Amino acid sequence: MAAITRPLWSRREENGVRMQAASESSGISRTSREISATIRFVAGILLLAVVLLLPDRPSQLPIPLPLVFPVELLVAAGSLLLFRGLPFRITLALIAATAGSLLFLKLADLGTYTAFDRPFNPVLDMIILRDGWNLLTGTVGLTEAVAIIVAVLAGWAAVVVLLAYCLAGAGRAVARPARIAGAVALGFAAAGILIEIVNEPQNRNDSRFAANNIRFAIERVALIQRASADLLAFRDALETDPIDDLAGEPLFAALEGRDVYVLFVESYGRTVLANPAFRTLIEPRLQSIQTALASNGYRARSGWLTSPTVGGQSWLAHGALLSGLPTTDQNRYDLMIASERKSLNALFREHGWRTIAVMPAITMDWPEGGYYGYDEIYAAGDLDYEGLPFNWVTMPDQFTLTAARRIVEASDEPVMAEIALISSHAPWTPIAELVPWEAVGDGSIFNDQARAGEPPSVVWSEPDSVRDHFVRSIDYALETIGSFVETLGDDAVFIVLGDHQPARMLTGDGATRDVPVHIITNDPDVLTRFDPLGFAEGMIPTPGADPIPMWDMREFLVRDMRERLVPEHEIKEAMTGRSG
Repeated sequence: MAAITRPLWSRREENGVRMQAASESSGISRTSREISATIRFVAGILLLAVVLLLPDRPSQLPIPLPLVFPVELLVAAGSLLLFRGLPFRITLALIAATAGSLLFLKLADLGTYTAFDRPFNPVLDMIILRDGWNLLTGTVGLTEAVAIIVAVLAGWAAVVVLLAYCLAGAGRAVARPARIAGAVALGFAAAGILIEIVNEPQNRNDSRFAANNIRFAIERVALIQRASADLLAFRDALETDPIDDLAGEPLFAALEGRDVYVLFVESYGRTVLANPAFRTLIEPRLQSIQTALASNGYRARSGWLTSPTVGGQSWLAHGALLSGLPTTDQNRYDLMIASERKSLNALFREHGWRTIAVMPAITMDWPEGGYYGYDEIYAAGDLDYEGLPFNWVTMPDQFTLTAARRIVEASDEPVMAEIALISSHAPWTPIAELVPWEAVGDGSIFNDQARAGEPPSVVWSEPDSVRDHFVRSIDYALETIGSFVETLGDDAVFIVLGDHQPARMLTGDGATRDVPVHIITNDPDVLTRFDPLGFAEGMIPTPGADPIPMWDMREFLVRDMRERLVPEHEIKEAMTGRSG
């Protein structure tokens, strides 16, 4: 028995070896976890750096070098390394939520700057989501649009979740070294913020150490505050009308009961004449229209108007021209709709004109139309078009004008017609072509054109292709208008204007919001009314002429079209008759 029993000291030594081995194994495992957590944390910091360095404007892409180190990165890293337990979890949640919000706002800004040349305003821009969806589905199709939206949202959510998971690795780092590193990082961050505060604003662009995201958040809050204050000021503007002093007076006598066409041309902006690549096609087109009109007794005056919008939201431009109010955003537009401000249409209606709206882009209910004072609204389904749509465009401009003229001809009263011409709306494919006016019929003649051309997915795969299709669609719209006035003008007065500039991808950076406006008539008296505005004779506006706010045109038209000017020869005849 004694031969097989180990001494007590031997068993104790064996247990000690096992405990030491277990301790060493535990230490190795703990070290492995700490290394893994540290790698995760570093990856999270790098991902956070990408979010913080991401610019909010397309013009800042790609990110310029050398990089500006974000102070906010030190704040986030330092806080996560310094805290433990509940404070750590709260800090992690705040950082993930803040980073997710920053990423969302920056991506939204990239979209709104690309489309509308302005930052995204959460208070004002929610309607853009609906309109963007309509445009996207019309451009790429429903299935592709759903796939794009799901991919974007899933990608955004994945980044936020991955960021939170990686940054959580800071909670498993070695406590004492982590806290020391955190304190050092926060110290550097405090120094960087202090430098930002002390440094002159003009010198901040030269700094390699900046709190740009803190500034971004502060500016976004200020933007929302300004928007709220602006709405209050706009409400005050609604209470007075600059033409209140004309109440009860007869208006529009200078037009002598002529039909008036107000033609909004989609995306017809200053860029088509300012950009040499576009001007080579559009300027000769305008010159040829001018020549053709002159041979039929028509003359024109042309100038520039400043639109309240750019890249989209055409209804803001319609609202500005007709209400005389700067409807620069959706909230202002909604306040206008709810106000008692008389639209230009309503004023014409009060003074003997039948007022109609021809809106081929409207395919759903349009309750806002009640504000304007139309006798009748003709949406897409009311125009009896039997042809195929041109992708998003429901019908070509030539059919729209043909349908409008049928309505005008059937009226016993002079007509004031507001017409939206949409053939130059994105995706700008296929491009329509003019057919003989007598052949337009029910629109089925356009079916072959609607089936022709490349699909939007092909056109939009190359920027040069998009530009080519855009300018050719504008050329078609202008050719159609010129031919319509020349062939079917019927002594009417035509106010032709763009609703807004196209998107930034077509205008480039720094483009204005100016759009061309053309007054076309065979009545010299009407044209002379526009001389005080500095409008150029003919169809081509003076390049350096100052623009007029689009919303100022309502007051001008009302005041300057009140009375008929007596031509000089009539004055002489009257004087001769009296002297005799």
